Amino acid sequence: MRVRFGDFVFDSGRRELRAGSGIAHLTPKAFLLLQALIEARPQAVSKEYLYGHLWPGTFVSDSNLNTIVSVLRIVLGEDARHPRWIKTVYGFGYAFNAEGV
Repeated sequence: MRVRFGDFVFDSGRRELRAGSGIAHLTPKAFLLLQALIEARPQAVSKEYLYGHLWPGTFVSDSNLNTIVSVLRIVLGEDARHPRWIKTVYGFGYAFNAEGV
């Protein structure tokens, strides 16, 4: 799957996120999170699904997902108060903002 959004190109086959002419370096978990959100767009993805997808069969604290989302937002150049791509769906999970994609 290849998706262009803004200055980014997400390519799941090559397992990379291009930012302009370079590559944006993502941790494996951040890559999986972005992939799950892009695949589900424009639908929101529950935190429960994301925990099971990113950490199958493992218990992790709530802060782990928040940390991965924060890392992803930094790479994408956004913040939680004014998200362009990763939208928080309060009390549920996250969604990829598919407008313009």
